[in-house]
Amino acid sequence: MGRFLLLTGDKAAGKTTAVRRVVEEVGIERCFGFFADEVRRDGKRQGFGLTTLDGHKGVLASTDSESTLRVGGPNSAGVGRYGIELDFLEKVCVPLIRKATSRSGREILVLDEIGPMQLYSEPFKEAITAVLSGSPHALVFGTIVLRSTPWADQFKKLPGVETFLLNEQNRDSLARMMSLYLSETLRTL
Repeated sequence: MGRFLLLTGDKAAGKTTAVRRVVEEVGIERCFGFFADEVRRDGKRQGFGLTTLDGHKGVLASTDSESTLRVGGPNSAGVGRYGIELDFLEKVCVPLIRKATSRSGREILVLDEIGPMQLYSEPFKEAITAVLSGSPHALVFGTIVLRSTPWADQFKKLPGVETFLLNEQNRDSLARMMSLYLSETLRTL
């Protein structure tokens, strides 16, 4: 069974910043996976992107999207502000996740994030579940949505999944603890 160590917390708690710091401290060469990013234009959030640790970038959600799958507060047309685009997630990120089932366990799969938009993708959920159930050496570090969603709530309860509540007060110490733990775990494999 794989092991998932997931930070959770309120919006803007610094989860992605903490994950980036941990990856930097552990060493990006010992990690694979992806980060979630805000996409801004003229200082305003226009959507969300995904960036793989090897530098590939794609869109997850955008105000410019024509997708009928919409999230966020309604725009001027009365529909969700962001259209969800699953192509990059499913064609680039899901195969990265699936690689964790065949790797030796000497690398960390970084998943930033297991969030509401990503959970619209069945292949994404299936790939994560396969890593947890079918990869005895998989070590996963990332983030997961705090607010209640049926799939994420069930996933958090599974054996092998540990969540850590991140907030402004513990952000630095929790990131440091994760860095030390993951470095030591990789060293002993």
